[in-house]
Amino acid sequence: MPLNLDGLYAQVHKLAQTLHGAQNIRRLAEARAFLRRASPDQLRHKLRQREQDQRAKIPWLVAVPLATLAARFPTPPIPTDFSVVAADGSSIPPDRHSSVRYFVLNTGHATLTYGRHPGADLDANPRFCFADDELYFDVQGKRIPIEGARLGILMGIEEMVALSRVAQNIAGAVVAIRDGSMILWNLQSEDNDLKTEYLGYFMDSLDQLRAANVPVCSYISYTNSQDVINSLRLLACDDARRKCQDCPQQSASQTLCQFMGTLRDRQIFYGLLKAGERSDIFESQSAILSEYDKREHHILFFYLNVGDEIVRVEAPQWVMTNPDMLDLVHGVIVDQCRRSGQYPPYPPALIEAHEQAVISTSDRAVVEALVEQALAEQGIFYVRSAKDRSKRARGV
Repeated sequence: MPLNLDGLYAQVHKLAQTLHGAQNIRRLAEARAFLRRASPDQLRHKLRQREQDQRAKIPWLVAVPLATLAARFPTPPIPTDFSVVAADGSSIPPDRHSSVRYFVLNTGHATLTYGRHPGADLDANPRFCFADDELYFDVQGKRIPIEGARLGILMGIEEMVALSRVAQNIAGAVVAIRDGSMILWNLQSEDNDLKTEYLGYFMDSLDQLRAANVPVCSYISYTNSQDVINSLRLLACDDARRKCQDCPQQSASQTLCQFMGTLRDRQIFYGLLKAGERSDIFESQSAILSEYDKREHHILFFYLNVGDEIVRVEAPQWVMTNPDMLDLVHGVIVDQCRRSGQYPPYPPALIEAHEQAVISTSDRAVVEALVEQALAEQGIFYVRSAKDRSKRARGV
């Protein structure tokens, strides 16, 4: 039965009117003005105070500026000859309706070379996982299934391994770029042994890239991060020990803080950064990064206007604190987006890596047919659940 749209029509129009309100436009301008005049030293002081006062815990994830909050940096020049290596991944997750447990990881990579000797190298590496030690992480007799968020984490690690393997073998100036965050947020809630092993693979790849002197970064389009916004809210707060739900929201700073809580970082930087400009560098305070620190891979980030979109760019500290690497990452990403054939722009290297990695619906059907055929050759009947069969059949 198709969705009944009559009941949604009025609600959708109400949403549009809410987002375009004149009051919101005015408050957004106020938030940008607050960012321009905000003092990074005052922010750091407030953070230190909060850390020392257990009754004034920070309720949000905040970003710490390495230098300034509102500085802007133009696009730097890039070399005549350079390469961009990108990696992306896709998966077929385990199917609980199938009598056979397996999953597929497909890691695609793309190397685009520009300058006097242009070229492209596109490829993918599929991996069919069915063995017990691939499907489960065994911790002291507990079998932890690799599925859901864990499968996503494993896919991200496979992407980083592929990125490192390809990028460190390219001569000349090169930037390695991956889609999505370099901060493995989902590992924070996992078993410590699983966290240690998975992070180990990830850190090994970063070690190899650093040894090869290859700057690596991640590109996050339409980011929903609020780290910088949360820092501004911390500055605007006039009572550190009062819980947010108890705030009377009467003073100008209180109402501004409330409004900023509805924003994303990309919205506040959209009115500050011109095309090609980046923000200053910020330090993430995510708890999982304490594990990165053990191997000096703390993740820093900046915001970049690539042309009518603000993206978040993350990279290890050894990239962000090296002026030459930082300029190369900044300049190459802007150059990639200028070469993009879509709007808003998106790096062609990431597009090509995705094209290599993507698993289509027909691909999934072929894999299932291959499994069924292989089982049949061994005299094993492939069974699916009754619920799945009912969904595949047309209802009465």
